[in-house]
Amino acid sequence: MTSEPTIGQPSKFWSVLGETHAAELERYGFETIKRHQALRYFTWRWRWASLYESRQMRFLIAHSSPLTVIRCLGKRSDLSDAAWQGVAWSRRDRWLYAFAVRLLWEYALRHDRLDVLRLPEPELGAPLPVRWRGRLISQDLANTALEATALAPALGAVAPRSILEVGGGYGRTAYGLLNVFPHANYTIIDIEPALTISRWYLGKLFGQDRLRFVNAAEAHKLPDNCYDVIFSISSLHEMTVDQVTSYLELFDRIASAGGIVFLKQWERWTNPHDAITLDFRDYRIPSRWRCVFDEPAPVQTNFRQAAWRVPRNASADPG
Repeated sequence: MTSEPTIGQPSKFWSVLGETHAAELERYGFETIKRHQALRYFTWRWRWASLYESRQMRFLIAHSSPLTVIRCLGKRSDLSDAAWQGVAWSRRDRWLYAFAVRLLWEYALRHDRLDVLRLPEPELGAPLPVRWRGRLISQDLANTALEATALAPALGAVAPRSILEVGGGYGRTAYGLLNVFPHANYTIIDIEPALTISRWYLGKLFGQDRLRFVNAAEAHKLPDNCYDVIFSISSLHEMTVDQVTSYLELFDRIASAGGIVFLKQWERWTNPHDAITLDFRDYRIPSRWRCVFDEPAPVQTNFRQAAWRVPRNASADPG
């Protein structure tokens, strides 16, 4: 049985992050979440001052043709304060961000197996003004395309009807998957104010009949054997060891027969607020799960991504 208190009580890291996001929500409102809260939801910033440390940039340069690099370098960008309102970056860092996102987009476009990048980047939430190939682009949509591509081999030809995500941010991955799988419904487990932010964002884009939002304190009430795909992107390593274990137990219980669990987390990361270091290899993956793949993530090479098939509900296992 999944521990209700363990899942329901946020780690210190999540508590501090939640307070920061709540303060920004109070100050800026919902309309500019992609310029504030999203910058802590797997949206990366590149700075000239620390560019030599960027494994992402090294990956993108190494996996881009010289012609692509030249084209991305040569494309003019609107770096004005009006276009970047509310984003207090230097013009040099704005230029670098646009260049990196274009490289990322080109890389994702070459690997996009589920056509996520055919989708428009919603203007909702005031995305950063990066344009390429005559359209608005974003690293969020590019990263979603890469995650959907990683998930595709595990799904095969079967489209999921029910998807659950732990720690959905403002809803960037949900936006991609709800469009790619138009008959699927989507559940997000999160804490406040992230839950309210994703409810606002996704509620503006999709019908409420396809969405469900569950506070982490209520996650233990989810029914058994009900989700075809369960995943967490850059959220488990922000928890305590007991919380990670409790979520894995929850996944084991609520996954449908043959369901897929997909994790993309830091390979190894120290949570400064809880003073905990978590290694991806130390996650207590249930023994009944069958690994589909386990590999370094592309672009964000400090991350590892893996998927498992859950053959049957934990309660049906006599062992």
